[in-house]
Amino acid sequence: MTSIGIITINAKYIHSSLSLRYLRNAARAAGHTDVWIQEFALGQPIWKISAEILKKKPKVLGIGVYIWNRAQSFELIERIKKQAPGIEIVIGGPEVSFDTPLAEENPLYTLISGEGEKKWVEVLDHIQQQKQPSPETVKKWASYGEDLPSLEIPYLEEDLPELKNRIVYLETSRGCPYLCSFCLSALDRTVRYFNDDQTEQQIEFLLSGGVNQIKFVDRTFNLKPQRMKELIARLSRFQGASFHFEVVGDILTTDLTDFLKTVPDGMFQFEIGIQTTTEEVQTTIQRKQDNEKLFTNLRRLIEMGTVHLHCDLIFGLPGETLTEILQSFEKIAKLKPHELQLGFLKFLPGAPVRKEIEKHEYQYQSLPPYEFISHKNLSALETLYLKNFAEIFELFYNSKRFTFSLNHLTETLSMVEIINSLLFHMESRNQLMTPHSLENQYKIFYETFDIGKDILSFDLLRLDYLFAQRVFRLPEFLKQWDPALKDEKFKTWPGDRQTPLIPFSHEIVYSENDLQMLPSPYPTHYAITHSKKGDGYIQKPEIIKYAP
Repeated sequence: MTSIGIITINAKYIHSSLSLRYLRNAARAAGHTDVWIQEFALGQPIWKISAEILKKKPKVLGIGVYIWNRAQSFELIERIKKQAPGIEIVIGGPEVSFDTPLAEENPLYTLISGEGEKKWVEVLDHIQQQKQPSPETVKKWASYGEDLPSLEIPYLEEDLPELKNRIVYLETSRGCPYLCSFCLSALDRTVRYFNDDQTEQQIEFLLSGGVNQIKFVDRTFNLKPQRMKELIARLSRFQGASFHFEVVGDILTTDLTDFLKTVPDGMFQFEIGIQTTTEEVQTTIQRKQDNEKLFTNLRRLIEMGTVHLHCDLIFGLPGETLTEILQSFEKIAKLKPHELQLGFLKFLPGAPVRKEIEKHEYQYQSLPPYEFISHKNLSALETLYLKNFAEIFELFYNSKRFTFSLNHLTETLSMVEIINSLLFHMESRNQLMTPHSLENQYKIFYETFDIGKDILSFDLLRLDYLFAQRVFRLPEFLKQWDPALKDEKFKTWPGDRQTPLIPFSHEIVYSENDLQMLPSPYPTHYAITHSKKGDGYIQKPEIIKYAP
C-alpha cells in the first residue's frame, strides 16, 4: 500500500481536526508507513479539494463527516470516485455514524461508526490483504459504540507548523454520564480517561510549540474536581494562552470555585450548558440539573470575574412554550454572563430526542442542520420570532459592544423588553436583512432608546464605543450630547499620540467589573487604551483620566 490519506473539511480555517490525528497515529502504529492528513475549509471549491487530494495519489482515503460538511463531503466523494474509481474511500464521524451501510455490490465507500481508531486499522488491513470483509464485519464497523479503542495522545511534532494561530482541540476523557436526549453523548455513558501524565506532556508540548488556544472537548470536565483544579493550576503559568472547558454548573464544588478566584483574568473560559430552567422540560429530556445549585455557582463565577462564562440555552425543546422559553432566558440574562448562546434544537442522527418527534408533533429540517421548525406547543411563527430575537441578542449582547449601556437599561427594563425594543425598531425600518457597520449598530441602539435625551445614557454609549474596540474617533452622533454646542476637535493622549482624549460629563470610576459614573460640573477627559497583545477571553482596556 503506497499512500493513505485522511482528510476533513473544517467549518473555518482557524479550526483544526482532532480526529484526523488519532486515525493517522493508529494507522502508523499498525505498521502503515505512508499515512498523511490534510485539512480543508468550507468555501474552498470541491474540485480544488479533489485535485489537491489526487495529487498525492492515495490508495485509501478516509473522510471525516460532520453536520457542517456533510453535503460537501458527499459531493467530494462523488467527484473522486468518478475521477479515480480505484481509490478506496472510508467515511466516519458523527454525521454518518447512524447511516445505514450501503448494500450495493460495489459501494462507493466503507462506513465506520463511532470511535474509529480500531475499526479504521481493521479496514486498512482488509484492503492491504485484498480481503473481502464478511457481512458481520461490515455490520460491526458500522455499529456505534462497539470495539472501543485504547486512548492515545493525538499530536506529533509534524503537527506544530499547522497548528500555530489556530484553535487546537484536545480531550482528556471520552464519554458522558448524563443522558440528555438532544445530545449524542447520551449514547456514551461510560467516561474513560486518558493517562494524566501523557495528557500533561501533550499540553506542554503544544504550548511550547506555539499553540496559544486550546479547547478541551471533554463533555463534563469537572466530573473530577480535584483533577480539574490541579490541571488549571498548571495551565495558569502559561501566560498569553487561553483554555476552554465544558463544565456542568450545578456540580461545581466550593473548593474549585474558591480556587478560581486566583487564576489570571480571562485565561479560562467555561461553557455551561443550561438549555432550559423549566423543570418539566428538564425531566422530558432526561436532564438532571439542580437549578438552585446552578444559579448559586453561576452567580459566584460572574461576581469573581476571573473566568469567562459562556452559557447555552436551547430553544424548541419538547413541551416548552414561548412563555417558558423567555422565562428561562430572562433568568439567565439577569445573571449577566459574558456570553449567552441561544441555540435551536437539532434532531441529530442517533440522538434520543428523535423519539419525541411524533409525540410532540415536531416539524424540522430533513437535511443538516436538522433544525426544528415547530412543535405542538411552539408555532412556526413563534419560532421565527425567536430566530430574530436570537440574532438581535447576538448582535447587541454577545458582541460585548454595549455592556455598560445594557447594564444601565436593565435597571428599569427586562432583557426581553430590551431585545424586543431593538427588534421592533429594526423590523419597522426593514433593517433585519441588512448587514450593519459598527457605526450603524451604535446608531440603531442610540435611536431605539432615545440616548440623546439623557446625558448619562449618552456618556455610557460613548464609553461602550471606545471600550469595546480600539478606535480613534467617535461617530458624529456621539461627539456632542447637545447639538447646539460647537463640535470639538478632540486632542490625543500623549501616551501614544493616537488615542483621542474624550470629554465626559461624568467622572468614571472603573475597577474589576464595577463601573460608577459620577456627575461632574465640568468636562473630564479620558483616554481608553487597548493592549496590543491578546487579552484572552476577557477584554479589559484601561480608562485613563487626563488632566493636563
